[in-house]
Amino acid sequence: DSTLILSEIMFRPTSGPNEFIELYNFSETESIDLDSFKVKYSTSNPDIIIDAGEGTILPPNSFAIILEGDYPFGSGIYDGLIPPEALLLKIDNNSFGSSGMANTSDRPIWLLNNNEDTLEAYFYSANNSTAISDEKIEMIKDSSASNWANSVVTNGTPGFQNSVTPVQFDLAMSSLIFNPSILVEGDDVTISAKVKNLGTELAQSYSIEIYNDVDF
Repeated sequence: DSTLILSEIMFRPTSGPNEFIELYNFSETESIDLDSFKVKYSTSNPDIIIDAGEGTILPPNSFAIILEGDYPFGSGIYDGLIPPEALLLKIDNNSFGSSGMANTSDRPIWLLNNNEDTLEAYFYSANNSTAISDEKIEMIKDSSASNWANSVVTNGTPGFQNSVTPVQFDLAMSSLIFNPSILVEGDDVTISAKVKNLGTELAQSYSIEIYNDVDF
C-alpha cells in the first residue's frame, strides 16, 4: 500500500502558470520514485510527472511540489516560499488537464502511479478566494471532504506543513470570566478561565499567568 498522498491543491492562483499539486510521503523509512507517476484532472488525459532538475526520488516524511511545465523556475512567485528540502517536479505540459484547473467549479483529481493505478483521489471544493489553496488537515490516506480545508495563508504552503494541520500542542484561552464583571479597586474578584488545546497531543502540564497590566 503506497504511503504517497495528495496534500494540497492550488487551483486558483493569483495569475499565470502558478497552479500546483503537492504530494506527501508519510513513510518513516521508504523513499518513492515518482518518475512517470501521473495526476489526472477531471475528464482530461493524465499529466505525466517529470524531473524538474532535482530528480524524482521523494524521501520519507517529505513534500513534493508538482508545478506547471511553464512555471518560471528561478523567478516564480513560489521560489522564496518553497523550502529547499522539498522536491520540485513538473508536468510534461503547460497546464493541468486540457487548459488548467477550474476556479469556481468542484473537480476531481486522481494521483496515479506509473502503471496508472489510483493511489488517491480528491474532489476539491471551489469555494476559495484567489491564491487560497485546498489543504489536507491530517497527513494520512483520507481524502474525504472533512479532512480538507481552505488554506489560511495566501499562496498556500507549497513544500511545508499545511496551515490547517494541527500542531502537537496548541493551547489558547477560550474564555475568561470575571465575577463581578465590573471591577472596583480593593474588591475581591473570582476569575474563571477555560483553556482549549487544539493540538494533537495531550498537554500534561502548562501554566497560566493573570496579572493587572497597570501601565499597559
